[in-house]
Amino acid sequence: MSKAARHILGVVAGLLLTPLLMLGLMYGSGQVAYAFKTDFSPSWLGAAVLAACAVALGFLAGSRLSPLASLVTGLGFTGMGTVLLIPMLYPSRLADLLPAPLRWGFDMLGPTGVLFIAGILLLTASAFPSRWRAARPAQPAPSYGPPQRQQYPPAFDPFQPASFPPAGPGEDDRTRPMPH
Repeated sequence: MSKAARHILGVVAGLLLTPLLMLGLMYGSGQVAYAFKTDFSPSWLGAAVLAACAVALGFLAGSRLSPLASLVTGLGFTGMGTVLLIPMLYPSRLADLLPAPLRWGFDMLGPTGVLFIAGILLLTASAFPSRWRAARPAQPAPSYGPPQRQQYPPAFDPFQPASFPPAGPGEDDRTRPMPH
């Protein structure tokens, strides 16, 4: 895959996954918080959504796709996390527009700084220079085919006339000049 295609796929992945991950984190944490608040029981759906978001964040942080995927998502998470951490900028009217499960998660993720921390983690993951280089092609594995015949010097044969120096590979006794 070319560098340009790799980076374009990274930007597309980052743009698509950023809102999906934010919604997933809000929904999952809202479900878990509501279940514990009402009857102190676990919300398996909320836990599954949070686990899927964690896997997707891990993919963005460590994939060889492109560091632009983690950079775009990290910028989105850090920006939203910064807005939610500053009380003067906290968009309470936006929270009122969200459905109940998302609003509970929005209210829970904002003041705790989870989005800000996840954003800084993704920005840090995209900062390593090795992530910006394409993967090197793999070296071919050594071939372990049938053994090759080894070329040994001819064994001494007392019934053959001596030839000095011994014939090398590809030489014939008839074509070699005789020693004086």
